[in-house]
Amino acid sequence: MKPFALCIFLVLLLGCRGHATPQDCKEMEDRYLDLAVQETPGAAAMSSAQVTAVREVERGLKRAEPSFRAVDDHCDAVTRAEVSCATGAKSTKQWEACVHPADAR
Repeated sequence: MKPFALCIFLVLLLGCRGHATPQDCKEMEDRYLDLAVQETPGAAAMSSAQVTAVREVERGLKRAEPSFRAVDDHCDAVTRAEVSCATGAKSTKQWEACVHPADAR
């Protein structure tokens, strides 16, 4: 294997096994809030101001959810696999199943 290809391979390998960056955690939280808004009754008819308001309400409510709080408070403990799973989730339930609170590990 050529040195350049080996370097790329190692970066990819280590990146997949590491932990989330603060940007990863922000993307995970944003994905969760987007899903929560989509699951809100009447979401299709909401104005952008209403969507913003629902996102903020959901953010406050979900602080009580251990999986959401773990991402918010302990981003450095979130794995790359959890990031990948959560950002690809199709529902809030699926997202929550992706992230395991630090105290449950």
